[in-house]
Amino acid sequence: MSFDVTPTRRGTGGSPFLTAAAAAKLAGLTPATLTRRLANGELPGYRFGRRWFVPEAEFRRQLRRRAWMVRADAEPAVIRELTRTLPAFLTDDDLERFFGVRRTLLGEVLRMPSFTGRGGGTTIAVLERTLLSARNGCTPCVAEVVPHGVCGAA
Repeated sequence: MSFDVTPTRRGTGGSPFLTAAAAAKLAGLTPATLTRRLANGELPGYRFGRRWFVPEAEFRRQLRRRAWMVRADAEPAVIRELTRTLPAFLTDDDLERFFGVRRTLLGEVLRMPSFTGRGGGTTIAVLERTLLSARNGCTPCVAEVVPHGVCGAA
């Protein structure tokens, strides 16, 4: 999956995340309302410290969701969707592009085991566990094709 770089994204590295301000604008909400909905688990997001990271693809699906798109057991699938283009071992450069934050902020955002912020890196498994633990309570919205009639629509 490749990510086009637009002004609504964090940084310039093609991050799969939107800024909170861009997500609020996209949803037609004030930034305060968006933050409250993220904190309540009404919208998908990942919180690291005081920062919210809003996954663009899932956020857009959540805005136009249908009942069949929401699945309580979909968290691992949503995490895999976010990380599927990443290498098995992630360098600081990879993490900087993924989160769309400057390297100087990575240490603040990522308090992950094996991440030092000093030219090291981490594995994709550690990043996936970290994302799972940082996910808010929003039920994941998945992108899967459901045959007509399965969702109960006539």
